[in-house]
Amino acid sequence: MKKLLVVIAVVAFAGFAWLSLPGLDQAQAPGARQQTASGSGLVVGIDREKGVLTISHGAMPALSMPPMTMGYSVKNKAQLANLQPMQKVEFQVTYDGNDYLITDIQ
Repeated sequence: MKKLLVVIAVVAFAGFAWLSLPGLDQAQAPGARQQTASGSGLVVGIDREKGVLTISHGAMPALSMPPMTMGYSVKNKAQLANLQPMQKVEFQVTYDGNDYLITDIQ
């Protein structure tokens, strides 16, 4: 039952994050300069095989992102080895106009 509630919460957060993403009219044009931002948040999910980290984080004004929960690809999958759900993290994320990528996790 507890696992079901966690799954429902993650799905709800993911849906909210999807709806919070900027529309095509607000998104950066492909080939635009890469942007980088720092963030802090709480680990919600870890997919070590795919190299995806789901984080509930605060606003990141440098990327025009409101607070949200979102899954990010991780540049170095080895950084996921010691992470646990509900752990607080500091991270660097880049946006290249198409994809968000975590380049560092502390």
